[in-house]
Amino acid sequence: MTHPLFPTRRLAVCGLLASALPAGAQPTRRRLPDTETTQAAGLSAWLTEPTRRYAHAVLGDAIEAGGFAVELGGRPFHLTLPEEAVFEDRRVRLEDIDGDGRPEAIIVKSYLRRGSALAAYRIGDDGITPLAESEAIGTAHRWLNPVGVADFTGEGRPLVAAVITPHIAGSLRLYRLQGSALTEVARLDGVTNHVIGSRDLDLARITDIDGDGRPEIVIPSQDRMALTAVSFTGGRGRVVARAAVPGPIVRLEPMSGNHAVMQLQDRSIAEVELRRQ
Repeated sequence: MTHPLFPTRRLAVCGLLASALPAGAQPTRRRLPDTETTQAAGLSAWLTEPTRRYAHAVLGDAIEAGGFAVELGGRPFHLTLPEEAVFEDRRVRLEDIDGDGRPEAIIVKSYLRRGSALAAYRIGDDGITPLAESEAIGTAHRWLNPVGVADFTGEGRPLVAAVITPHIAGSLRLYRLQGSALTEVARLDGVTNHVIGSRDLDLARITDIDGDGRPEIVIPSQDRMALTAVSFTGGRGRVVARAAVPGPIVRLEPMSGNHAVMQLQDRSIAEVELRRQ
C-alpha cells in the first residue's frame, strides 16, 4: 500500500520489493503488533505488514511480519518479502557486520517450506538491499534465535551468534559475512535462548565475565536447569563456567560483569556469580 498523496519509488531486488517515500512522507505500512523499534547511528527500524501465512506460533501467536521499515534522516524506507517467506521475529537488529561503519539490518527470515535463516540487509541513502543470508535450516517450522554480534573469537572481526532450533537441538553457532553468505564458523550444542511461545528473545547475554576484554555468551543449558558461560576465543566453542539453578530459567536479566539474575519457572529469583574455570 502506498500513501495516496506521495508517489513511491519502487525497486525490485532479488525477488524483494523495496520502496522509499519522499522526505516528509509518513510510512503507511502497518507495524507488526508486538514489534520493537530499534535505533542505532541515526536509524530507526521496525517490522511491518502483519501476516498469517506462516502458522508456526513459536513466539506465541500466528502473526509474523511480511516486511520491515527503516527511517533514515526522516526518510522512511520499506522492504517487503515475497509470499514464500516471513520475518519470524520481533526486532530488526542494527549492527555493522561488514566493517563499513554503518549498521546493517539483521532479522530472522523464515521460509514457508525451508524454515529459518539469518538475513542481513544493507541500508543506504537510496534504500534497503539484500546483503547476505545463512543457509535455511531446511524444514518448515524450524526456527533460530539470534544472540547478538561481537568479536567472539578474538580475531578482530564481527560475528553473528544465533541458536539454531533452541527447543530441539539447541545449537549455538557463529556466522561470518563472506560475500553474499553468512557462513558458519563455529558451534556448540546443548544450550537454549528461548522458551517456546514466549515473546522474550533475550534468554542469553553477551558479557565479559572476567574482565579480560573477550566477550562470553551467557546462556542456559538446553534443559534450562543451569546457566553457562560459553567462550569462542580461538574459534572453538567451550563452556568456561556453569552454575546450577533450582528450576528452569525463563528470564535472564542484563548482566553486570559475572553477576547474573534470573527468573525461574516458579517465578522465584535466582542469583549466581559466574567465574571462569
